[in-house]
Amino acid sequence: MTKRGANLLDMIPERTKPFRDEENGTVTVLVPRFGDGRVGRFLQKFVGKAPISLHLDEIGAETWHLCDGRRSIYEIGGCLEAKFGERIDPVYERLGVFFHRMRRAGVIDWR
Repeated sequence: MTKRGANLLDMIPERTKPFRDEENGTVTVLVPRFGDGRVGRFLQKFVGKAPISLHLDEIGAETWHLCDGRRSIYEIGGCLEAKFGERIDPVYERLGVFFHRMRRAGVIDWR
């Protein structure tokens, strides 16, 4: 959970779910279908459905790999600008949307 009034660029994201690197340069994040809690784990075993796959494109995959729990969003943005150039503009607005969605999906947390 973020603190109210915290500067997004200073936040340090950390991955919380397993993922798989795909051959085409994308990433698939595996999200438990019924949540991470005790009930979710029980239902997963009982029902046996596969986890939900969250597919990230090339830019999302690079962003995902940079979420190592050490880099701030500002630093991640700099790395993405260096690699993708104008393709990622406006970088920080895009990162704001990306991290909002990833946090709501429960696949990242703030360190």
